[in-house]
Amino acid sequence: MSAVATAANAKDSAPAFDGVSVNVVLAGHITAKCSVGGGGTINLGKLVANKQATARFDVGCNVPFEMVFRSTSGGIAHATKPQGEGPYTGIVPYRLGVTVPALSPQPVQLHADFTSNQMIAGAVLDSGDAIAAGGGEIRLQTEMTQGSDLLAGQYGDSITIVINPRV
Repeated sequence: MSAVATAANAKDSAPAFDGVSVNVVLAGHITAKCSVGGGGTINLGKLVANKQATARFDVGCNVPFEMVFRSTSGGIAHATKPQGEGPYTGIVPYRLGVTVPALSPQPVQLHADFTSNQMIAGAVLDSGDAIAAGGGEIRLQTEMTQGSDLLAGQYGDSITIVINPRV
């Protein structure tokens, strides 16, 4: 019986702890990632007023972004004489409409409309606070100059799309 009493007395004389805590800090990082893909060739056939074409492209970005659209020629230009010759013009201007689905946090559609001439310097579609949510679409429509005839031959332009993350 005396052993039980000694153990009980020792327990009462032990220091009291209200609690002990340890903080564990967790940290991580996700790198901003943006991509754009697709592309290809759109054959417009015979160039006439209000000719329309559409093309899809892939876009992904896990942060807000800006897309820059650049035209090499500022229009669909004659292969060898973009300045034209005599009374004939060598460039067909066009409008480019752009639609990109996004999340902000609800689904939204980002829209922009540019002229081919604006795209020489780079025309920008800014997502604001939204992130990309899938593929985009471009819509091209020719804008023939009234009273101007086109120089015969092959015509072309190249549109470059660059996506930049904004962090």
